[in-house]
Amino acid sequence: MESNQMNSPKVFSHKGHGKDKQLILRFIVKQVEKGTGFSLLELKKQYSEEHLFAIALKHVTTTKKTLCTALNIPIEAGCRYKRTLEKNGNLVQSIDEVICPFTKHPAHLISTNPNEFKRLLKSNTNQLNLFE
Repeated sequence: MESNQMNSPKVFSHKGHGKDKQLILRFIVKQVEKGTGFSLLELKKQYSEEHLFAIALKHVTTTKKTLCTALNIPIEAGCRYKRTLEKNGNLVQSIDEVICPFTKHPAHLISTNPNEFKRLLKSNTNQLNLFE
């Protein structure tokens, strides 16, 4: 019996994983568009990349890598934007790590939505905090 590479579990799961990634990215874009009332193209024409990064995080709470990929922002630029927003008190990063929906690796959620800040800063672990 001949081995068919297309029936390989690695190939099958890789193909499905790519579809999942595209669904996640489309969901992020749709949430931003729904929240702002503008298409991503209109937002990119109207705002700087940094401002778009902040606006998008008001409408979706996600990881930096997922947001940057969905908005086509270089991850290095996203790191700078995140840090600036954090320093100004306009962005909060989750205390706990989650599994990134895009990379499937542990990562922190970020948001510029003040309604999300309390939830993100509350740890879901039962570990004792030595300094509380």
